[in-house]
Amino acid sequence: MMTRGLTIDRIAVGRSHRKTVTMTEEMMIAFTRSLGDHDSFHQDPEMAKDSYFGRIVAPGMLTASLIGFVLGTEFPGLGTIYVSQNLKFVKPVYAGDRLTISVSVLEVMRERNRVSLDTLVENQDGQPVLRGRAEIIPPADEH
Repeated sequence: MMTRGLTIDRIAVGRSHRKTVTMTEEMMIAFTRSLGDHDSFHQDPEMAKDSYFGRIVAPGMLTASLIGFVLGTEFPGLGTIYVSQNLKFVKPVYAGDRLTISVSVLEVMRERNRVSLDTLVENQDGQPVLRGRAEIIPPADEH
């Protein structure tokens, strides 16, 4: 049985969480193919070499989905509802990049059971590749 995530009473301004994952070519191809995108610079090295990036690059929304993964599985965890997210894509992400996803609590709105978070994804060189702000509804108190 999976443990329910943190309720709003256990979340405080300044609390943060980080997770590191490696972006793989397999992730990039599976993501684009799941959308019906079978011929793009996200998965075709020949097409990508003539693109702005010069090689295959991860779809921005794949990188952004890593934030949702962290919110729903680790912090606050199971039962979290992802309400909104604004995003700024700063740098491209390539296969093999080690990405650190960070979420930090900016505001706790107890009366609305909402939490505002700073979201950041950095590559292995500590360079931001994505910045944003999210709003979530943490899991409800079971009592």
